[in-house]
Amino acid sequence: MNDDQQGINKNYKVPELDVPSSYDIPSTAQAEIQSGRDGSNSIYWDDKSMYELTAEDVIGKRFASLEEATDFYKKYSKIMGFSVRIYDGRRDTNGAPIMKHWVCSREGERDKKYIEHTNRIREPRAITRVNCRAAFRVNLDKESKTWVARSFVPKHSHELAADFETQFLRSHRMVKDSDNALANSMQTVGIKTSQIMDFFVNQAGGYDNLGFGLKDLYNNLDNKRRSMILETDSETALAYLNAKADMDPDFFCKYSIDEENRLANLFWADSIARLDYSYFGDVLAFDSTYKTNEYGKPLVILLGVNNHYATSYFGCAILTDETVETYTWVLKTFLCAMNNRKPISIVTDGDRAMRKAIKKVVPEARHRLCIWHLQRNAQSNVHKTPEFVTRFKDFLLGNYRPEEFEQLWQNMVEELGLQNNDWVKKIYSKRDRWAEAFLRGHFFGGMRTTQRCEGMNAYMNRFLQRKLKLHEFVRQIDRALRRTRNNNLGHNFKTKHSIPMISTHLPSLEKHAAGVYTQKLFYKVRKQIYKEGI
Repeated sequence: MNDDQQGINKNYKVPELDVPSSYDIPSTAQAEIQSGRDGSNSIYWDDKSMYELTAEDVIGKRFASLEEATDFYKKYSKIMGFSVRIYDGRRDTNGAPIMKHWVCSREGERDKKYIEHTNRIREPRAITRVNCRAAFRVNLDKESKTWVARSFVPKHSHELAADFETQFLRSHRMVKDSDNALANSMQTVGIKTSQIMDFFVNQAGGYDNLGFGLKDLYNNLDNKRRSMILETDSETALAYLNAKADMDPDFFCKYSIDEENRLANLFWADSIARLDYSYFGDVLAFDSTYKTNEYGKPLVILLGVNNHYATSYFGCAILTDETVETYTWVLKTFLCAMNNRKPISIVTDGDRAMRKAIKKVVPEARHRLCIWHLQRNAQSNVHKTPEFVTRFKDFLLGNYRPEEFEQLWQNMVEELGLQNNDWVKKIYSKRDRWAEAFLRGHFFGGMRTTQRCEGMNAYMNRFLQRKLKLHEFVRQIDRALRRTRNNNLGHNFKTKHSIPMISTHLPSLEKHAAGVYTQKLFYKVRKQIYKEGI
């Protein structure tokens, strides 16, 4: 232990020097921090290296403001390698500050009752306070309205941090407002906090140049997140949707509450979704397999297909459960938002509660079951007869007449010995909802599966993270939709400002099709023209 680190007894007194009145202090004695005049890396204060400052050098110096005094001691402590905290402060009768006292963060000692405590549940924190006496105090001189250094103790009773260790000193870790604003913007677009931190480290040229750590960034972002929440998360989400309604006259939002006056179900659709449904609402597809939020609430996205053969978004609902009553509420609310225009066809994954709700609210709509889910169920329920799975696909998509389907099905069941298989009998009873033989002539917009729903769920996964608050969840859905809709604008632009090459043996028909259809659909028509020529 060197001379500066000898044990300090508790009766040690902070030295104070007599300070002359303001008119005895020459103006050249004002505190000023400046870089080394000799070109070295030393930091000078009033023509003396900060590393060599003594009590006599500092006591009596004047600062134009409390902020200037604060800035001096923070810079001094960072250069020397210790963290500071406010020990005491006084105010006058009007509440204005008249004294401020800082100490080294390792001042004092831990109370004995915490050290001698025996019934510990957690591992105690390491001891950091070692009775360090380093301190700095300023008082307001009311005559000159300047702040005078009354005491300054440069000696410490512990080892000081090296330059590369100052990043870990608490009082010198701070996320600047500019960095905080950038971090919030990056988080809003779904960038993870650890990735944001990596960006800042790269920009600063290393951790030791940054000025804050990952935990500081997490805390700052969490404080921002909490400040956005009103009395409850639900109220914050509803406030966001209300703000959207103020900007969008045709915005629709409806919610229900439970017995405890809490938010139960929530549905919303903006003017673009409602307009799209008015054009492309003949076919509706939805499921509720996506549950990415802090409360585990199912998310239902109601979709269709537009004139570019791309997914068209019609509305969104966050539900309290997946019962018949809840799905009935969703469909009725959806139709209310769409001026009671009912879809011609509906595609779902076969959920029983969905099916009952559809039959109750839109019984006239033709309901199709997702063939992908049916094939998967066939594999899991009739796995001992693999030939059935292969032939089942033919019944799903085969271009049979109804009577042909009936005969071929009976022959297959007898041939494979599946007369008593419960799943086979159950799926046969639903054949009018999945077999092409019974669905031919009904418009489904090219949809045979809920793949568009699955695709939208996968797409949403880029924007939605586990345990998102409700208001964050709603915002991220909006952000995802903005990108989808911008892609559709790109499809419109391409159709409007470019002409497909004519390449088939029926150029007149092909040219007419190119002028009638969007490019995506035109390419589908052209495939049929090619097939005609084979």
